[in-house]
Amino acid sequence: MPARALLLKQRGLLVLRGFSLVAFLLFVRLFYLQVIQSSELSGLARAQRTKFVDLSAVRGEIVDRNGKALAASVEAFSVYASPRDAKKFNRKATAERLAPVLNVPRAELERKLEGRNFRWLLRLADDRVYQRIRALKLPGIGVVRESRRLYPKGRLAATLIGFVGIDNQGLAGIEHAFDNVLRGPHQKVRVEVDAYGREILREGSNTALDSYLSRGSQVVLTIDENLQHVAERELGKTLSESGASRGAVIIMDPRRGDLLAFATLPTYDPNRFSQYSWNDIKNWAVTDVYEPGSTFKSFSIAAALNARRLNPNQSILCPEQVKIDGRAIAEHDKGVGTRSLTVSEILETSSNVGTVNIAFQLPASQFRQFLQKAGFGQKTGSGISGESNGILPPLPWRRLTHATVSFGQGISVTPLQILSAAATFGNGGVRVAPRLIDRVVSNKGEVLQTFPVKEYGPVMTPNTAATVLSMMEQVVLKGTGVEAGVSGYRVAGKTGTAQRVRDDGTGYSNDVIASFIGYAPLPNPQFVILTLLDSPRKIHWASQTAAPLFSRVAEEALRQFGTEPTEAMSSPLSGKYPSRRRVE
Repeated sequence: MPARALLLKQRGLLVLRGFSLVAFLLFVRLFYLQVIQSSELSGLARAQRTKFVDLSAVRGEIVDRNGKALAASVEAFSVYASPRDAKKFNRKATAERLAPVLNVPRAELERKLEGRNFRWLLRLADDRVYQRIRALKLPGIGVVRESRRLYPKGRLAATLIGFVGIDNQGLAGIEHAFDNVLRGPHQKVRVEVDAYGREILREGSNTALDSYLSRGSQVVLTIDENLQHVAERELGKTLSESGASRGAVIIMDPRRGDLLAFATLPTYDPNRFSQYSWNDIKNWAVTDVYEPGSTFKSFSIAAALNARRLNPNQSILCPEQVKIDGRAIAEHDKGVGTRSLTVSEILETSSNVGTVNIAFQLPASQFRQFLQKAGFGQKTGSGISGESNGILPPLPWRRLTHATVSFGQGISVTPLQILSAAATFGNGGVRVAPRLIDRVVSNKGEVLQTFPVKEYGPVMTPNTAATVLSMMEQVVLKGTGVEAGVSGYRVAGKTGTAQRVRDDGTGYSNDVIASFIGYAPLPNPQFVILTLLDSPRKIHWASQTAAPLFSRVAEEALRQFGTEPTEAMSSPLSGKYPSRRRVE
């Protein structure tokens, strides 16, 4: 072969080998990129065309015992800025176009848009804002679907339910106490964007706002929405009539402990909670204490009866005034003189001196032990946030302490605490904890947690409970509580008009706290109800304020629950006992 041809052949082989080597190297490179580094490169590509946005789950509902929503969540939209995700981001131009949509000054919005990091511009807006933002197609500006808390009943049971903050976190009431189960799982949503950082669609979806938010669990209360409405309505009327600064109505099932209504006024609208003070928002019926006054006398009598230190028909000499440790204790009815009263008549007339004489039948230690067993000086076990223990004075007691505690001075209770203790009379002497939460239900309808009836055990014998309940019926029939009567039903109860301790703790003010604890119907109460008015100015006595309030609430409760009439009795308003009415 000629030398020239041989040279050409060798060059061709070299070129062929070169091409083969390049092809091999390209194959190796492609294999490395597409196989070895496939996951890593796919992740980088995905990161370039997508971004994450933190979202909260749809908050679970809070519903009453019949499933009626007291707190729910509705669709809302939140606007955010993420300048670093946009190739072209003009801060001034964006602020100028966005300010009228968000209803904020342009200069303020421009300051918010400084820097390159993600930040929220508007939280929980409505659909109109979303549509306008979407139409603008601004680089680096996006909208995500969230949920906004709504309280469809407005102020109803607001101090119980509470409210949530801008980030869906519970800040008060049940919203706070059950925040973990209501909030549900936190999640991140991946958003696909174009080259300018504008949101295209949710990854895995064909729309820009299909975020598939998860949902929290539902909390079912023992509250009955209809009864709650009645309690708040009637309480509002009485506050207006009496000039009281605040008031409470609490309805409880004495057998199960179910809180059927829990009304406190004044209250607030949780949809606009930021407009109210803490005094309006807090549930003072569990946080604040007061001296109960004469409603406490039934416990003093029960303690002596249960210890068999006296019998219901026993007569006790009751002078108009006695001195103990140098302090005069007098009857609230002036000019009654010295009387011989049975135990039942002492409660019926609400005799201070008679109650002191009864309490002295027991040693102070035994009396205090009974009160402690009834639940005084400790939380009720309701689980309501912020509940106070109340104040039960520690031993040793002076004789004066023994005396004043017997008629409700020198001891402090919360409205819920004394109602819980009083329910014992309607439950055969057995104390149960108040129940506000019935169960927690998942978003799939599965019961995750139940809250069974919690019994603390017997405080007194069934006979003692029935005896005191019978005495309290006489209070309504012909004593200080005649205005509490409900036509067609046997009811019982006890009034109390107690001097209000000054806020600085230095003695008593001229204001009073008027209250009534009542039971309906007898002999087996379905409801035990506390009505309380703080500092009534126009009408002073509990017999004229708290007692008639009980009557109206109890009548409506009995009607709504379809309770059959018991032994018929004339309404006290008919004037059956006009000459025997007493005030307290």
